[in-house]
Amino acid sequence: MKKLLGMSNNTALILCLISTVGLISTNIFFLVLRERIINLQDVEGFLNVFSVPVALVYIISGISHLAAIFALILQLNFFKRDNFLRAFLFFSGIISLLMLFGDFALVSDISKEYIFGLPDEFIILFFSQALHFLFYVLMIILFVVTNKNIFVEKEEIVLKDDSIFINAQYIGILSGISGLILIITFSLLYLTLYELPSWAVDAGIIIISLIAVIPYLAIVMYWLIIKLKEGISEWYDEKQYQDIARAGLITLIISITVMAAIFVGQYFITALSFFNEIWFPFYIFLILVLFSTYTLYFNKKVSN
Repeated sequence: MKKLLGMSNNTALILCLISTVGLISTNIFFLVLRERIINLQDVEGFLNVFSVPVALVYIISGISHLAAIFALILQLNFFKRDNFLRAFLFFSGIISLLMLFGDFALVSDISKEYIFGLPDEFIILFFSQALHFLFYVLMIILFVVTNKNIFVEKEEIVLKDDSIFINAQYIGILSGISGLILIITFSLLYLTLYELPSWAVDAGIIIISLIAVIPYLAIVMYWLIIKLKEGISEWYDEKQYQDIARAGLITLIISITVMAAIFVGQYFITALSFFNEIWFPFYIFLILVLFSTYTLYFNKKVSN
């Protein structure tokens, strides 16, 4: 296990370093493209020349993301203590990987819309680049630190169940909070700044919701795969059962109270009407935040 983890860390580290250099080059490409659109220069010819190299960089970036996520899974399965940084990187790594595909769609839209002026997609594109950069930098730091600790203490290798269980709660909180922020922000933007047809609004909410929830689904699926060899009664220990039961009860009470308050508030506050479009994903993400937060809270409280 140590040897596999070491090889995985080193491979992912090298790929992340290469991808960081590639990310810098693609950002230069996007900046030059933006300037050419502003200055009304030959955009089509520029895209024809550099589209293939940029595509190759993105292929390498996709491979580096997969390698980094695989290394993170090994680390979650190896180390004793739960670690928020690993949970955050698992979450942000999957989001960043999904955004790689989104970048292609954005560049495609930009190549079609530049004749009408500077496309707004550049804002989302550069936000996506910032996310990629943050992921690479933090992964490089984690790999450097982890490589020093793999062979140090044998007691770092312990039960995987509790570590993954707790890290899953971290990822649940991150997915829930990001989902709430994204769907509310998207709804407010289309109500105040951008008028969109109903089908576009529905599609946007679905895509945003899926992007936010996929990291949590991924860690839960991994946890289930580990547990398949065990009986259902053995999936949780006694403490975890108690934590989940109490967290579930509190989540039920608070979520129903919040949704009831919003339902009543819509009769008196017109601005709350935008919840008509997002009430279901809002409820899902609210439950996810509450359940993961209270499960983690009770777990830490009992442990201390």
